[in-house]
Amino acid sequence: MCFGWIDSTYKKLAPDQPASQRFVPRKVGSAWSELNKERCRRMIHLGKMTAAGYAVLPDMNPRHFKFDPRIIRALKRRPGAWQYFQSCPPLYQRVRCDTIQIKSHQPKLFRQRLTKFANACQAKQMIGQWRDGGRLPVK
Repeated sequence: MCFGWIDSTYKKLAPDQPASQRFVPRKVGSAWSELNKERCRRMIHLGKMTAAGYAVLPDMNPRHFKFDPRIIRALKRRPGAWQYFQSCPPLYQRVRCDTIQIKSHQPKLFRQRLTKFANACQAKQMIGQWRDGGRLPVK
């Protein structure tokens, strides 16, 4: 990302062949996950972003993230879920909601992710891998 490139999913093309991963230049205006935006914010903070990386950055202001109203409604309908959600770190809120919102064009998957998330909030539990395997360095 710091060089303005994006990687594809790491996959095997054939059982007897090594896995491959494709890297291509990012296009201006391409979709960015909240997690990738945060990775870039941290790279900028650490001085690791290049001019090519800066050239393709989207709006990086976390305050501009828009929460899907369906997510907010689902959380408010479950006792305690909305209060727990509000107590979670802002980055967690954005990343979790982004993983649901990116599936808005797939209603079944959107509902599944939303239900899982709302149930977890009601149970006062964080879901997903909050630790990023070192890819999201601590400031």
